[in-house]
Amino acid sequence: MGIKKKFLKLLQSRRVHARIKRKNKKNRALRFCSFTALVISLGCPVCILLSILVNSYSALTVTKVLLPIEISADLTLTNNPSDLRYKSIGLLNDSLRKVFKGTDFKDSDEILSRNSYKELERFFLKRVKNSGEYEIWFTASSVINSLYKNKCLNDHYAKLLDWLKEKGRVRKFFNKSLFLKSDSREPENAGILGAFIGSLMTIIVCLALALPIGIMSGICLYEFMPRNRLITSIVEISMNNLAAVPSIIFGVVGLTLYLGIFGLPRSSPFVGGMTLSFMMLPNIIIATKNAFTNVPIAIKDAAFALGAPHIKVILDHSLPIALPRIIHGALRSIARMLGESSRS
Repeated sequence: MGIKKKFLKLLQSRRVHARIKRKNKKNRALRFCSFTALVISLGCPVCILLSILVNSYSALTVTKVLLPIEISADLTLTNNPSDLRYKSIGLLNDSLRKVFKGTDFKDSDEILSRNSYKELERFFLKRVKNSGEYEIWFTASSVINSLYKNKCLNDHYAKLLDWLKEKGRVRKFFNKSLFLKSDSREPENAGILGAFIGSLMTIIVCLALALPIGIMSGICLYEFMPRNRLITSIVEISMNNLAAVPSIIFGVVGLTLYLGIFGLPRSSPFVGGMTLSFMMLPNIIIATKNAFTNVPIAIKDAAFALGAPHIKVILDHSLPIALPRIIHGALRSIARMLGESSRS
């Protein structure tokens, strides 16, 4: 009898051990799957960011060509802008012929940017006091710039670029124009300054209109409108539906209202900000209402018990507690607004 009990206990302990082993195996599998999902979720944005940085790194540099410019005394005395431009272009062409002497260079070849004469004019106005020969770096054309960065292939320009490399007259520089200039027909002179300022002004106008109206509307919807009434339900359903409306609908409304009826100027940050504020308002109203819903009722009851008026309870007690959720909703709205403005 004692041997049978011991055998049953041993068998039971082995079954328990087997169950624990299976449980630990499942836990390890679940831990591995969770860790793999976390790595994938973090790795995908990192890979996208790295690909963007790798592909856009070349935009931070610009290729420049060193040319000898012979400046005469009469050129330093030129005051007429048209004459200065004509003489600057002539000096650049003469310098290119001198540098590429002995090659198959043609006057029609685009070695320098079309705005290089402006760089020479600025050099005249700022640094030139005496006549003589000066060595000046000029921005290369988009063809030379692409060849130097191994972005395209062109046998003729490749030979000219090799000639410049042998003479030590071509080099990469940090592209200041990318941050200090706006859009341009010439790729080597294009920058993001205009788009950045326009987006910033659009955000300021949108926030100035949408934040006060949205927060006050959300407070009114939760604190002052009667609950469980038909009008309140209609307003809440309308806000939820407007938050899901595609951005193209708001664009059509802005086009019809601001440009068609009021005749406001096209491509204006003010018009864009007002149009995007329509899209931002429902999200802020919903975020404000939900934020006030999560305020503990005990805090409001305590304030009312001490004799505080309703407006004081809202401003001094409910609003500070709900503010983090309101800011979170506003940031989400701003992110959507930036995405829509970048696509438009």
